[in-house]
Amino acid sequence: MANPLTMEFANNFTLNRHTKVVNVLAVSNHGSLLLTGGNDGCVVVWSLTSGEMIQEIHSPAAGYISAIIWVDVDDRGETMFTFGASDGNIQMYEQINDALFEFRSATIGHLGAIESLAWDPNYCRLASAGDSHPQVWNLTPDETFTPMVSQPEKQVYVVRTVHFYDKGASLLVSYLESGDVFCYSIEPWDLQWHKKVSSRIGNTALDGNYLLVSNLKDGVDKYAIPNLTRSGLLFVGGDDGFARIFDYTTGAYRGQLDHGSRGDCITPVVSHEGCSKCLVITGTCLNGHSSVKVWGESDVMPEEHVTSLPSPSPSTAV
Repeated sequence: MANPLTMEFANNFTLNRHTKVVNVLAVSNHGSLLLTGGNDGCVVVWSLTSGEMIQEIHSPAAGYISAIIWVDVDDRGETMFTFGASDGNIQMYEQINDALFEFRSATIGHLGAIESLAWDPNYCRLASAGDSHPQVWNLTPDETFTPMVSQPEKQVYVVRTVHFYDKGASLLVSYLESGDVFCYSIEPWDLQWHKKVSSRIGNTALDGNYLLVSNLKDGVDKYAIPNLTRSGLLFVGGDDGFARIFDYTTGAYRGQLDHGSRGDCITPVVSHEGCSKCLVITGTCLNGHSSVKVWGESDVMPEEHVTSLPSPSPSTAV
């Protein structure tokens, strides 16, 4: 067994603000701010240094918050963010003079809920997924988004995630039910290749030339791009109150994060690796007592804390 890894509460704080399900999490590029979005139509900005709430943004007309991402246009990485909601709109907020975040623009993105957002700092482009198709957007000087793809191809399946690839020149698009993964060149928009993974796709994360896929069955699979050959596991959350940690290079079990009690569904999971430490944020998605916990990495885990690994529950990739 590989050396186990312990994640402990970072500064011992739990973030509780949402009255309903916590759907999405996003850590700023420098690791000092956290965004949370929930079924209550609310986006909350948190300090990861103190655990304090900085700002609460209500958007009840948008429905539930379904995707959120930081937008880095000036290397500061913490001054602009974009979120998508169940009404299909994409909203942009910006921090002015180190004050609170202010509304900048709203764009009609898709006819249904925004499933996924991705940002490319190389070309200052946003990608979105919804209504069974992807879209790529240019950010204009007045901080609005204009579409780049005139007639994006629609599928009969739910489009689940989008990721910029090849330094922003390409876009990876995945679909829930079919397990399809498409790679499109952006300029000009053209299909480069199409592969199918061996499972449904609940969520994905892109790590260099590896696509990490939550297979909605027994864990997270690692695929090499572009062949999409499978190996390894990574981070798994589920409906048993804790998230498991795996070494995705070897597949070895590394420990677990005890967020809540059995029956608590740990669905949103996000990580941030800074210069000195790694942070992991987990969130529950139960109405009435939703919570977000922030974990920091410990150097040592006593051997008696190592537990046997039960069968994983449906999972979330980070």
